[in-house]
Amino acid sequence: MKTFRFKIFISYLVLLLVFLSIMIPFVSNSVQHIVVKSMRDRADELIETITDARDEADLAQAVKDQAYLVFFHVALIDSTLDVLYDSHSKRLLGSHFFKQHKITPDVQSAFDSKEGIVEEFSSLLGQKLVYLSKSFRFQGKKYVLRLAFPQEYIHELKKNFTFGITLFSTILLILFSTITGFILDHFMSPVRQIIRVIKPYQEGRTSYLPEIQVRSYLKDEFSDLAKTFNSLSERIKYQIETLTQERNEKEAILESLTEGVLAVDQKMHISYANSTAIAFLSKRLILPPKCIELLHRCQTHKKTFNDEIQIQLNGSLLHLNIVASPKQDGAILVLQDKSIHYKILEMRKEFIANASHELKTPITIIRGFAETLQDNPELEKAVINDITARIIKNTHRMTKIIQNLLTLADIEQLPQFKLQSCDLHDLIQTCIQTMQISHPKTNVKVEAHPEKCIIKADPELLEVALTNLLDNAAKYSKERPEITVLFDKTASSINLSIKDQGIGIPETDLPHIFERFYTVNKAESKKLGGSGLGLSIVETIVEKHFGKISVESTIGAGSTFTIQLPRSE
Repeated sequence: MKTFRFKIFISYLVLLLVFLSIMIPFVSNSVQHIVVKSMRDRADELIETITDARDEADLAQAVKDQAYLVFFHVALIDSTLDVLYDSHSKRLLGSHFFKQHKITPDVQSAFDSKEGIVEEFSSLLGQKLVYLSKSFRFQGKKYVLRLAFPQEYIHELKKNFTFGITLFSTILLILFSTITGFILDHFMSPVRQIIRVIKPYQEGRTSYLPEIQVRSYLKDEFSDLAKTFNSLSERIKYQIETLTQERNEKEAILESLTEGVLAVDQKMHISYANSTAIAFLSKRLILPPKCIELLHRCQTHKKTFNDEIQIQLNGSLLHLNIVASPKQDGAILVLQDKSIHYKILEMRKEFIANASHELKTPITIIRGFAETLQDNPELEKAVINDITARIIKNTHRMTKIIQNLLTLADIEQLPQFKLQSCDLHDLIQTCIQTMQISHPKTNVKVEAHPEKCIIKADPELLEVALTNLLDNAAKYSKERPEITVLFDKTASSINLSIKDQGIGIPETDLPHIFERFYTVNKAESKKLGGSGLGLSIVETIVEKHFGKISVESTIGAGSTFTIQLPRSE
């Protein structure tokens, strides 16, 4: 606490300087005032003493008798300015003494207003004097008693007073500073001890606040402060242990996840990454551009975004689903390995192709036998007709499944050279005519765009997709289906919507309707000849044309399928 004591000393010193700057002028004025007052009092005493004289000569003698009691110089002057007595001039000048006194401001003031004071240099005495002239009346005449006091003596008095006050104040400052230093040292000892104990924690040399021991006889605020610090230290230590335990548990949970998890700050610096994320990013923790873009978006819009990326890891292609979520000072990125899912899809595609080829031959044989039985007259006609009708019906259904599977396999291998410019208006008209052959009661309303809608497409494949959507809209509608086809153009795409007023799709089924072999109502789909591959074919065709398909549906109000395809210049 030396610094604090030094500040106290500086404060005292400043106060002393301020005190002296005020007191020295005050002392000077006071000394001057005291001297003048003393001269005035002595003049009054002299006047009171000499006014008992019998005549003017006796008056002058009375002044002479009292002269030895006067400060320094005394003179008696009558109204005609004749000097009746002068304690120094006659003795010093001898025969050159002038009885006539010259008029001076103090004497003139005394005759005019009873008293006058002036400071003048006396050439006779060779020094500056303070003159006090005071008038009085004696036997009907006016006289002036003039006293003088050397200015040098007044300065000496001022100097002595100033020195005394300065010395006294300095001693007082030293005394107070010493006493204050001892008092501060006594009271600041617990504070120094508290700082000495806390400083290692502040500098990071210890991870906890040790207990503060204060002198047992101290029962004051500093003792209470030490106890408060000890209490806070215990609470902080407990909080640190709790937070450390929670952090370790969270890290253990994050490390056990099969998903990669990493956190970034606002400047995109990685602050945490679990072992899975490190494995995905090859230990260098270099984020792919799409991940950085997704993290920026989630921080800008304060919402969660997801996307998919493909990366090479140890010679293998990984399909990762990435989810970016904002946090207070950055973002969290979750990397989910979907490679197995993609492998299953590939296996399913291969299975569909293989199954289609394997089933095509027996289906053809079954169909041939069915036609033979139908032509065999030896069996009862009713039996033959029933058996052959069932065989033919199932063979047709299986043939359709095979055709759909083969179509899916062909779509996956769609070459780019098959894409050509075509007008979507003309294409939808062809699809409507094809659909109305199977559903003649269907009423289709087309709200076409005034301009041509030119796209790059494989007309045959796109016709399959559009016909499939129109056919579904007609099949899952009322007796007289109402279908609306809408066109909308943007700067980069053409949107085609097919809206029906059918039975609608439950909300829980909407995310799955484009999955292969998925049917909303299996009984209804089987009754209408559905295989669960139609919408999957549609989605695959649209994706191969670099487009997107979406659906909105309400139970009992119908569904709207929207295809977004890129425009062709």
